[in-house]
Amino acid sequence: MSSAESILSPTVPPPPELRPADVRLAAVSEVARALSAPWTVDELLDLVMDRLTWALDADRSTLFLVDGDALWSKITRGGDAAQFRVPIGVGVVGWVAQRRRGVNVKNAYDDPRFDPSWDQVTGYTTRSLLCQPVLDREENLVGVVQVLNKRGGYFHVDDERLLSTILSMTAISIVNAQLANQLAVKNDELLKTQGDLADRVREIDMLYDLEREVARAPTFDDAVRAVVERVSYTLHADLLQVAVRTEGGGLVLYRALGPDFFEVLPLPEARGLVARVFAEPKRYNPCDMPRDELKRAAAEEQLPWVPAAGLCVPLERDDGLVGALAVYWKPGRHTCMTEDQVRVVELTADQIGHALAQRQARQQQEREERLSAIGRALASIVHDLKTPMTVASGYVQLLKIEDDEGERVSLADGVLEQLRRMNEMTREVLGFARGDSELLLVKVVMPDFAKDLQRLFESVFADSQTHFTIECLDRGFARIDAGRVMRAVQNIARNAREALGSVHPHRFDVKILSESSDLLILCSDDGPGVPREFQHRLFEAFATHGKAEGTGLGLAMVKQTADLHGGTVVYRETPGGGATFELRLPRDSRLGRTTAPAPQA
Repeated sequence: MSSAESILSPTVPPPPELRPADVRLAAVSEVARALSAPWTVDELLDLVMDRLTWALDADRSTLFLVDGDALWSKITRGGDAAQFRVPIGVGVVGWVAQRRRGVNVKNAYDDPRFDPSWDQVTGYTTRSLLCQPVLDREENLVGVVQVLNKRGGYFHVDDERLLSTILSMTAISIVNAQLANQLAVKNDELLKTQGDLADRVREIDMLYDLEREVARAPTFDDAVRAVVERVSYTLHADLLQVAVRTEGGGLVLYRALGPDFFEVLPLPEARGLVARVFAEPKRYNPCDMPRDELKRAAAEEQLPWVPAAGLCVPLERDDGLVGALAVYWKPGRHTCMTEDQVRVVELTADQIGHALAQRQARQQQEREERLSAIGRALASIVHDLKTPMTVASGYVQLLKIEDDEGERVSLADGVLEQLRRMNEMTREVLGFARGDSELLLVKVVMPDFAKDLQRLFESVFADSQTHFTIECLDRGFARIDAGRVMRAVQNIARNAREALGSVHPHRFDVKILSESSDLLILCSDDGPGVPREFQHRLFEAFATHGKAEGTGLGLAMVKQTADLHGGTVVYRETPGGGATFELRLPRDSRLGRTTAPAPQA
């Protein structure tokens, strides 16, 4: 039994041995003591109304609280506890609420303010009544208390004073009760808002993770798999599928069945609900479908069970359909989806559609750029092949008219030499594409190497305003792949010619020297140099700057040649303006590496 239940008892008249003053004092003392007790507000108000009824020797009393433009009965003591509403301004209670003045009515039916309708409904007869407003500290109306039927007559002035005293003491409790109720409502609203906010944060985190994982995935298949596994985990789906169209017109289905099973299914065409999405891009909810129709769709889609809940929605981008996302739950695991869950799936599908579309577009762009770069590279290779082909053609023409056997043998050797050069050039390009190659190391006398460069540069700088010089300060030899090193220097020279142009006079100087145990080949020009913001990409494959016909392979192949020999190539600015490339190779490359790392694309 609670503390309130131990004190409260049915309202009965005060014992005859108590004087009226003692009754009033006991009632006030009990209410005052209750205000400091750890009771609930309803227990406190129940006690107040009971003590009022007891102390005023009344038949019943009711507390009305303000609710908009009406009053509603909060607590009734001494009678039935049925709740009812009274419009403000109607009846004695409504009059008191409207004017905020108390009334003491000796005979209710003689007072024009009295509304007898409730007596007619309940069968109760109201004779006398005492009614006073309940006001807070700012004189705002909180409620109205009505005390009915004084036993043995009508209410006196002392009764009015007692009621006013007790109401002034308990008004703050009523206000606190209202504030507590409002606070509880606001707290519930805040908790709901907090839950909604947490859901939105989880959604945003999931969408961010999707975007990041799609961007980081090395291939498109890896990107889709990351999407399927992430969404399946976040939504706790029993089965999740992403269907994506292929360039060949087919379909690929990526399926996650639980946390530990993933498969990729190439399909000739869409099936089940996925086929419906491709036919008419809109959402399809299994809960909205007839059971027989859902069974057929599940069989067509080869689902392991007929889903109890789920959703199949389109994956769209700005210019059309990318694919379809299907989320399913098995029977007994999930009920039909709420609108919030549907919204999350559709929002996820929208994010997936855009992310995969961007990935497809980027993949297509990279493919086109690589094909374009390969095309430019082939054009460059064809250009490189022109010289040996022209020389070989000349030798063949001479062979046709040459009668001297010795000269014919010499011309035939020349043709074979040019064919060998062309074979080495194509082999080198293929080796670069594969990322590794072997060196053909031979003993090379450096002055002879400089003479071969001289003949090569005459072809490179033909019909240009660039004057070139070759200075060989190394009179010894080096063990290198002469053909590969010569083509590396040729690539540097060709880059210089393209950068210098053919309008104004320029210089390109090559210096061959030895430094410690290294062979050093310095190639310098007096052109514009390389912009600082591009210098870090100089030796990347397919990286070009400021050259309409550039392939982005020349300097990458120079670096690969240096790596194969166990050497280095570096760039620095030429004093006074221009570009300088330093190719440093061990004099005996047998001590270096025989394979080069894959080129950086």
